[in-house]
Amino acid sequence: MIRVPNQARSVKKFRLLLAKQLEEEAHGKSVFGKIVAVLIGISAVLAVALTEQEYEHHLSQALRSLDLAIGVAFLGEYAIRLWVAPMQKGYSRGVKGALQYALTPIAVLDLLALLPIVVGVIGSEFYLLRIARLLRIARAGRSSKFKTSIRHFNYAISSRWQELQIAIVYAGILLLSSSTIMYLVEGNAQPKFFGSIPRCLWWSVSTISTVGYGDAIPITPPGKVVAGITAILGIAVVAIPTGILASGFSESISRSKEENSEAQNKGNQ
Repeated sequence: MIRVPNQARSVKKFRLLLAKQLEEEAHGKSVFGKIVAVLIGISAVLAVALTEQEYEHHLSQALRSLDLAIGVAFLGEYAIRLWVAPMQKGYSRGVKGALQYALTPIAVLDLLALLPIVVGVIGSEFYLLRIARLLRIARAGRSSKFKTSIRHFNYAISSRWQELQIAIVYAGILLLSSSTIMYLVEGNAQPKFFGSIPRCLWWSVSTISTVGYGDAIPITPPGKVVAGITAILGIAVVAIPTGILASGFSESISRSKEENSEAQNKGNQ
């Protein structure tokens, strides 16, 4: 009878513990997952801060050291996921299972997010490398809450697609008609901004979206009237899809609650 050394048993138990943590991560119950989520948040803030030269000048060493530490932590996390992948459902045992995990989209994204730490020797002037740090925030997609939100969002769009199409058509008609009318009444007065319908489209988009950049403003009385009517009608362009999507979200959440309630009742029986 072959005896398994205590050290090997301890390693196996530790590996099983990590595998369980990764399985619970999808349900938001994993301590490991929560730590990774905090690191992702810090890393995103850090990546943004490092694009500001003033911060980098005064806190260069501290920020880079923190970024390096977080990068090493993510590198360790990636190695852990490869290590325990063969013990999870859907993966083969041994090296083959680790390779299967490494080829999954989320693992490839993790690897890309590690790019700054792996090739950091290029230097701080490699700006694309800095922005690559922001890829780490995409890993928040592992969160169960994030996945639930995406599911509700997809349901809201798919279940209300016909209504949304009507809203899109309305927005398109309003954009085209307001741009055409503004071209006719304001084109001669301000050819630079309203001398063609495509130029008027920029004004129409900024007005209907209620952004109003102010770079193109009508100066004639008819133009001001058209602008006022367009701005008022533009409120509906934002309000209609918002109401439609809110209704879809509400229905999706209600369905989810009902399904969870039915599942619990079956479990109790």
